[in-house]
Amino acid sequence: MLALLLGGRAAALPLPDSLYQRPEIQRELDYLRRHPAHLARVRERAENWLPHLLPLLRERALPASLAWLPAVESAYLPGALSPAGAAGLWQLMPATAERFGVPMDTGFDGRFAPLTASRAALAYLAWLHHHFDGDWLLALAAYNAGEGRVRRAMERSGSRDFWHLPLPEETRHYVPRFLAVQWLLRPPRAGTAPVLREHRVEGPVSLPQLAARLGVTVEQLKRWNLALKGEWLSARREYSILVKTTEQDGDDGFIRIQPQPLFMARTAGLDLSAAGGLFGEAGPAFDFAPPPGWPGY
Repeated sequence: MLALLLGGRAAALPLPDSLYQRPEIQRELDYLRRHPAHLARVRERAENWLPHLLPLLRERALPASLAWLPAVESAYLPGALSPAGAAGLWQLMPATAERFGVPMDTGFDGRFAPLTASRAALAYLAWLHHHFDGDWLLALAAYNAGEGRVRRAMERSGSRDFWHLPLPEETRHYVPRFLAVQWLLRPPRAGTAPVLREHRVEGPVSLPQLAARLGVTVEQLKRWNLALKGEWLSARREYSILVKTTEQDGDDGFIRIQPQPLFMARTAGLDLSAAGGLFGEAGPAFDFAPPPGWPGY
């Protein structure tokens, strides 16, 4: 498997090959090649979500390599919560989630619903790509830092070259790290059938009612849907609920969501969306405590 991860040229974003010779990207590539287990772990986690994400990317005519962005954002942990309040696979902040229609109420936080969050994140990426006239480096920088900050950096510098913009250090590391990750991980492929089936459920409805309708238990619903915060979906709106497609009820084929980072505290991390550093020691990328409003996992 590691040979697959580290072999040859990946079909990456539509960028010139010469770009990957930049020292910023080479440093990331060198680091990731020295720590192949990091990428192997992320790729294994991603396998459950790629059958869902790749069709969403095709629907929007977005590059398939963007499926690796959650590897940098959350290490493909759907329950990731950063100290800054970004949440889920795509590390959406509340304002961004609300802007792109993600339901967030007393009983449900759609940032932790992987398919809901994916639709919103891809809509945002498509918007950013158009907003920055097709420049993926600027779009990725804006996904991390916000389009306003990138625009102000362009105005101050008089340039639209990402490599010359006065952006935060985190963003200057974030873009080359993603470019290195998607170069090494090769084109994402949905190698297996989806483990989870999505049900679009209309509220209001109680979890016992919903569980009975779907033929599962409330405990199973909560285990498969971290977005559920209580016993009731109270709003008159549509919710994305995932149910396992196989008969077995163990952990085989499904990643149990835990509120922990890819790397333990005080170690170099892959995620740079919050407190992670580049190569040296860093604090934990995510809080260990459950998100506010959850009784615990």
